[in-house]
Amino acid sequence: MPFIQGENRNQISLLPNTLEDFVDEDNPVRVIDAYVDTLDLKQLGFITYSGDRPGQKPYRRSDLLKLYIYCYMNGIRSSRKMETEATRNIEVMWLVGKITPDHGTLSAFMKDNRSAITRLFRDFTLMLKGFGLINGNLVAIDGTKLKANSAKSNHYNENIIKKKLEYLDAKIEEYINAFLTTKDDDGIKEQVKEKIDCYRARIQELNGIKETLKETGVIQICVTDPNAKSMKNNGRFEVCFNLQAAVDSKHNLFVAYDVVNDVNDQGQLSNMASKVNEVFSDKRITAVADTGYYNLEQIINTVDEQTEILIKPQKGKKERLKNGFDKTDFRFNKNNDTYTCPLGCILEHKWNGKQGEKSYKRYVCKDFEHCGQKNKCTSAKGGRAVTRLENEEIVEQVLENTLTQKTKYLKRGSIVEHPFGTIKRHFGYTYFLTRGLKSVRTEASLICLAYNLKRLIKIVGAKELVEELFRTTLSSNLFVNTCILEKSA
Repeated sequence: MPFIQGENRNQISLLPNTLEDFVDEDNPVRVIDAYVDTLDLKQLGFITYSGDRPGQKPYRRSDLLKLYIYCYMNGIRSSRKMETEATRNIEVMWLVGKITPDHGTLSAFMKDNRSAITRLFRDFTLMLKGFGLINGNLVAIDGTKLKANSAKSNHYNENIIKKKLEYLDAKIEEYINAFLTTKDDDGIKEQVKEKIDCYRARIQELNGIKETLKETGVIQICVTDPNAKSMKNNGRFEVCFNLQAAVDSKHNLFVAYDVVNDVNDQGQLSNMASKVNEVFSDKRITAVADTGYYNLEQIINTVDEQTEILIKPQKGKKERLKNGFDKTDFRFNKNNDTYTCPLGCILEHKWNGKQGEKSYKRYVCKDFEHCGQKNKCTSAKGGRAVTRLENEEIVEQVLENTLTQKTKYLKRGSIVEHPFGTIKRHFGYTYFLTRGLKSVRTEASLICLAYNLKRLIKIVGAKELVEELFRTTLSSNLFVNTCILEKSA
C-alpha cells in the first residue's frame, strides 16, 4: 500500500523557506502582531528591560509583550515554558523575530510592568467598545475561585493549629516512652532524641504562627502567600483567591475584573459596578448579580442614575427562622413609619442606630405575646424586630425591578459562565502561578485579555481583524503626522 511520503531531511532546497511561509494569512498570531503594533507602549507605562548581564542589549517591549499574549492565549504561563517556546515554536519565531529571551528576562518583564499590563486590559476594553462589540446594556457580575500558589498544608487557623499541637504532643509522649524503654541500643536512643527535638521545634513554630494570628487579629493565615485564604471551591476548602468579573452580554466579553481575597462576594457589588461604569461612563448600564452579592448597604451604594441592579435576596433565611417570617414578608408603611407582619401585627419605630456608614431604624412588635406565632417568628424575648437602613426604598425598588425583568435576570448564568468555563477548561487556568495580590491581579489581567482577544478573533475573523487594526494604525499615524505638520507650519 502506498503511503504519503514526508520530505527528506537532508534534501537541499534551491529556494529556502522563510518564516513567512509557515504562517497563514488567517493565523491568529498575525492578530497579536498587528494589535501590539497599534499600541503606544510608552504611554501605557511599559518600561524597557535590558536583562541582568552587563552590556546586554535590551529587548523590544513590543516583542516581549507579543510573546506573553501569545503564550497566555495558548495556555502557557510559566516563564521557563515561554523560553522553550521561543526556541521551538514556528509561530513564536515569526512573531518575535527568533529572539530567545531567557526566563529571568521574561519574569522581570511581567514584574516590572504590572501597572502597564493592567492599563493594557482597560485599553483593550475601550477598543472593544469602539468596535461596538460591548455596549453595557446588560452586564453580568460574578466571581470564581482560583487556587493560590500555596499548598493547603501551609494554611493555618486556630483550630488547625490546635489539632496539630495535640498531634505533636502525642507523638512526643510516644517517643519519650520509647526512649525510656530502650535500654541497650544507644543508636536508637539517638534517633528517638532527634525525633523529639524535631517535634519540639515544630511546636515552637506553630506557637509562633498562633501568636501572629492573635497579634494581627486575623482568623486565618497562609505562610506561603499571606494574601491567600482558605475558601470553599468545588465543594471543598482550598487556599484560593476570588476572581471577580463583569461580562458584557452582547458577545460574552470581559468588561472589568478584580482579584480579592474575600471568601464570599457580598462586599464586591459596588466595586465591580464602579469598574463597569468607568468603561461605560457615557451611558446607563444594567448589571445582574446572583444572590451571593445581596447586601443592602452595597446595593444602596451602587444604584444611581447611571447604574441599575437586578438581584435577588439570599435564600435560606426562612429556614434559619424555622419556617417563620422573613423580613421580606413584612410590609413597610411609609405614611405612618411602621411595618406590618403577615398576621397584621404592627411593628413601631423604637430607636435609631448605625450600621457601617449607614444609619438605620429599628422597628419592634408589641403584640408578639398575643398573636400566637412568636415561636415561628423570633426567639428574642423582646419580640420580633425589623431593621430598616437609610434609603432602603432603593433596595425595594431593585427587588421590584428584578421581578418585572425576570427574563433579563435569568440570562445571568449563561452570560458569565461562558468565559469562566473557557478560561478554566480550555485554557486550564484553575490556579495562579504568582503570589501576592498585586502579582495575581497582573496574571488575571493577562488571562482576561487572552480570553477577550481569542473571542474577538472568533467573532470578527483573524484576517478581517488584522485589516481593521491596520486601518486603525494608519488613521492614527495620519492624525499624528497632520498635527505635527500643523504645528511646524
